[in-house]
Amino acid sequence: MNGKYSQPVEKAVDLIWTSFDREEIRRGYAMLMQAAQKGDADALAFIARCFMGEEYVWSGAGFTPDDANASKLMQRSAMMGSATGVLCAVRSGNLTPAVQRGMPFASFKEAFDEILSQAEQGNAFCCYMIGNVYYWGDYLLVDPELPKQFQSVDNYNAWAYPIAKEWYERSFNGRICAGWGNYCDIRKSGLCDIAQEVFETYYQTLAEISPVICNNYGHYLGYEKNNHPAALTYYAKAAYRGDPQGAYNAGHTYEAGEDVEENIDVACQFYEMAARGGHPAGQFEMGYYHFEGCGSLEQDYAKAVQWFEQAYENPKCSDVTRSQAAAYLGICCQDGLGVVQDDDAALEYLQEAEESIDNLWDSIKGKVLNALGVAYAFGRGTDEDIELGYQYFEDAAELDSEEAKEHLQYLNSSDCDHDAPTKQTNETDLFYENLTERIKVAAEKDLHDILKRIGNEEIYTAALVTDSDCLTLFLAINTIEHLKAEENDQPDNESKWHPDEWGYSDGPNSELSKLSKLLFEHSRNQPEQDFFINAVMLAMKQLKESGTFGKNTDKITFFVSISDDENATNIEDYSAILLNTPQLSTAFLDRDK
Repeated sequence: MNGKYSQPVEKAVDLIWTSFDREEIRRGYAMLMQAAQKGDADALAFIARCFMGEEYVWSGAGFTPDDANASKLMQRSAMMGSATGVLCAVRSGNLTPAVQRGMPFASFKEAFDEILSQAEQGNAFCCYMIGNVYYWGDYLLVDPELPKQFQSVDNYNAWAYPIAKEWYERSFNGRICAGWGNYCDIRKSGLCDIAQEVFETYYQTLAEISPVICNNYGHYLGYEKNNHPAALTYYAKAAYRGDPQGAYNAGHTYEAGEDVEENIDVACQFYEMAARGGHPAGQFEMGYYHFEGCGSLEQDYAKAVQWFEQAYENPKCSDVTRSQAAAYLGICCQDGLGVVQDDDAALEYLQEAEESIDNLWDSIKGKVLNALGVAYAFGRGTDEDIELGYQYFEDAAELDSEEAKEHLQYLNSSDCDHDAPTKQTNETDLFYENLTERIKVAAEKDLHDILKRIGNEEIYTAALVTDSDCLTLFLAINTIEHLKAEENDQPDNESKWHPDEWGYSDGPNSELSKLSKLLFEHSRNQPEQDFFINAVMLAMKQLKESGTFGKNTDKITFFVSISDDENATNIEDYSAILLNTPQLSTAFLDRDK
């Protein structure tokens, strides 16, 4: 029951809700924290708003939503006498009976009148809150007799919207943009007359303040005013001010060449801005650009997978974008493109993509159907079903999938015995079918013994190493202490990154040594080298994720190596990208520079 915001709170609110600048917002937040520590109830209410999501604060501000904490702070502010806290508690469902009993206000009306007084004195944020009270129907709490006057929601809105409109416009004049969406809905309702000139003046004015409205204004210019060049200008302006949707729209405009010359490289730059801002469709586009090698980007399956995974796991991802990301992830997992080959994961992604196949364009539909054909016809990730696989290949071939046509040709040829199952059940095949698990279990047991010898030394790298014939395996680990001791504090790259030069590995009677003997015994039916290397990389990934390396795992560079093989460097580089953070993998790739 302060009657008026304190000066620090008023300044902080202005910084957080009108600057749209992350540093200024953080400065405002620090001011709120200082005021709250001194017992300012209004400061608590505004701190709570910061953690209530993008409906309450600009998403680019960097606040992580925390509903539980926000509710506690909002309720506490109301009980400490913040009228703002009371109004916001009503709007957010936090004005519980206990809060009503504990707050010093006799009624909601008393809190409303305090905010109304500040609004009438020109406080823009209070003008916005008064607009909200009328717009959302909370004003019915001010006068318990009022609901009797309205027979329907439309009756109430016809009365309340013109009042809300006036208060929102006052808030716009004070640079508060938060009520713009409600203002637009009032205009669309037809229950309140808003002149076109007035609407467009406010729209353009607020577009210069808020990056979100800036992007929306671009869309308005493009699709309602048919002014696409102007739309692109506002998309780009919004993008550079931190709005991911604006960046995505600008990227799409340049990609499609809509009233601007097509420019894939510029489109990619905007898509990357959108992706890094958390826009799921932007993340998918970056995955697609890396997958295909669009523009000046080189084809990079590992980066493609990283972006596809971010899009797929993004809580804001639409069903369309999620199914598209699932399609590419399924293909990548099945073929081992940028990720350790995994038939089980591939099938799950592909089946998800198939459920929403109408969201895909023809070329990727063909890829998905062909990959499903591979899964069933050759028993990869599921039981073999040649008939079902053949059907998928036919469907894919109708979409001009060359791979599917080749598979059909093979299945129809004399080289393929339709009656013979692709998967054998003899001991040798079962041995290789479970190879990843065998490697992981053996390496984990050996790792426990190695860690005992390492003690408190700091591990900086670990590698699983095989040979060109894929008949031996050993686990090698090195520590900073051993490296310095060997090289008199000036280690060279060969000793740093060559497993044969490292200080620790499993011994002659280790589990990996026993496994190597089994590899030799089963060598007659040995699969191709790529299959073996993928199994080793997947085992190393699982070993890393098991937690056995301890709390400093993220600081260790993991890779797979192969001795006496001209492809060793490529395998080391590829595995390092898959197994490490971008920072560690980049440093590893630069090891010879």
